Amino acid sequence: GEKSFFLQPGEKLEAGIQDIYVLSETEGLILKAREQFQDTSETPPVARNPGDRWMIKGPTEYIPPTEVEIVTKRYAIALDDNEGIYVRNIKSGHIRLISGATYMLNQDEELWIKELPQAVEELLNQGHDPLSDRGSWRMARGVAAAQVKQKTRTEEDGAKAITLRVPHNAAVQIYDYKQKKSRVIFGPDLVMLAPDEQFTQLSLSGDKPKRPNVIKTLCLLLGPDFCTDIITVETADHARLSLQLSYNWYFDVGDKSSEASAKLFSVPDFIGDLCKAIASRIRGTVAGTNFDDFHKVSFSCH
Repeated sequence: GEKSFFLQPGEKLEAGIQDIYVLSETEGLILKAREQFQDTSETPPVARNPGDRWMIKGPTEYIPPTEVEIVTKRYAIALDDNEGIYVRNIKSGHIRLISGATYMLNQDEELWIKELPQAVEELLNQGHDPLSDRGSWRMARGVAAAQVKQKTRTEEDGAKAITLRVPHNAAVQIYDYKQKKSRVIFGPDLVMLAPDEQFTQLSLSGDKPKRPNVIKTLCLLLGPDFCTDIITVETADHARLSLQLSYNWYFDVGDKSSEASAKLFSVPDFIGDLCKAIASRIRGTVAGTNFDDFHKVSFSCH
């Protein structure tokens, strides 16, 4: 255009009057060849075969010839240093993480949505701070699951990199299933998962008396902190007593090498193990003492 013309007998407009594609510097078009032709829009001209895909980027104006099909329009995605997206190559299947730059998908790429275990996704969507909200683990799992189901995401939102803010005096373990190795991140820090990485979920004992698999978390708090347990003991003269015990604990993390850090997650439930170990020693000591001596005379458990 601008032009006036008459249709010849037997002719008709295939798609009506179409607009010219005006592309800015942050836009692009994915094109596909319908038939073989010589693409003179490139310098030097390029021979296109049926099914070939290519991309043009702005700023430019583009009028597609009859041999070309417009597949989709691309927009540049601006990413900060703490933001990222997962991109999959549709030819090779390779998936990579892109962050800290403005990126536009080319003709052989698509956004890839990383799937997480439902339990991990619930923990990420709760929005709890592992340090300041550590007493709010009683939140019903059904409420968290409902939040995951109700949350609708676009393709771009679903392809955003999975991130987790690790608070001060805490640690997170991440396992790479492709390289078959793990790494431990100490806070304060921001963790961004690579395509083949997953969080290590912790299932700790909780409540009073202690029950297993009560506290679900991704961050291991390093202390110092305390835990409380209620145990039942029996004296030598068969008197049954209920005792409430409180323990102070902390992790000594002076050495933060990869070998030493891995030991932090070598015990799946350190709360349950320490409570069971101390309760066993107390029960053994009380079992050799009758009720009057236990009630009147203080004693220590060694």
